[in-house]
Amino acid sequence: MVRMPPALMLLSLLAAPAFAQQPAARPLEGRYALHREACAAKDIFLTLRGDKMDLPVFSCEGLIFKPRKSVGDSAIWDVAAKRCEGEEGQPGPQKFALQAQGTSLRILWPNGDKSAPLLRCGK
Repeated sequence: MVRMPPALMLLSLLAAPAFAQQPAARPLEGRYALHREACAAKDIFLTLRGDKMDLPVFSCEGLIFKPRKSVGDSAIWDVAAKRCEGEEGQPGPQKFALQAQGTSLRILWPNGDKSAPLLRCGK
């Protein structure tokens, strides 16, 4: 049996929480709505699949997720989209963040605006 020196054991124990707090590579894919009743009525506000995100009047493709931080059941990803387009503005690249907390997801826009927390529908 190999014994670990006490100093090395202490260092490994102190480092473990830092590794445990790494967020997932990306938020969970799926359909998100404002509340459970909206999920049941299939009134979906956001769909996240592969490298695409669809909202009622705005969509993005070519999403690249970069984990920013994770604390407890909350995680934030910086997102770079190769192309977004909607009813307003010119189509083009866009940067924003996604924040997950428990089973909800929120969009954090660069101007400081935030979406309402959106509940993940189904599995």
